[in-house]
Amino acid sequence: MPVKGKMPSVLTVDFSNVGDRTEGGRAAHVPPGDYLAQVLGVELRSKKDDETSKYLSWKLGIIKPEKFKGAGVIYFVTSLKEEALWNLRNFLEDCGIKVPKSAIKLPLADIIAKKPTLGVTLDDDEYNGKVKSKVQATFKKADYEDTGEATTEDEDEEEATSDATAEDEEEDLDEIGIDDL
Repeated sequence: MPVKGKMPSVLTVDFSNVGDRTEGGRAAHVPPGDYLAQVLGVELRSKKDDETSKYLSWKLGIIKPEKFKGAGVIYFVTSLKEEALWNLRNFLEDCGIKVPKSAIKLPLADIIAKKPTLGVTLDDDEYNGKVKSKVQATFKKADYEDTGEATTEDEDEEEATSDATAEDEEEDLDEIGIDDL
């Protein structure tokens, strides 16, 4: 069983040696595809076989497409090992939070209070004979296209690219710095 500790309101994380953006739980089950999700909570945990190996278990709730809203909690894990911090940085940036290349005090309680939204690509994952949804990737909310259905990579990429360019310009206005939280 993962070790649960008191959740700190601020966590110091050093992004100084993390390279540029690199792409790369347990959950409710929805059809594979792209969704807009909201951050509902986070827990600082340790691996059950190595208490020194810490990670953040983020709780996400689907908000779009509307018909999947409230379908259950989707979990997304971000390791706190230096070689995996790119995943945490990507997640935070996709939540609209600018992450400097330095050690920071990550205000977890403030992040949760703001209930940031981001896009997630979900796929099926089987664990102990049960199929659940697993986050395969995250992306900025401006890149999400609400079609009423979960969108997949097979959809028209040209349309998504032109929409994303215009929305990226708007998204930059929504970004907040760590110090602003």
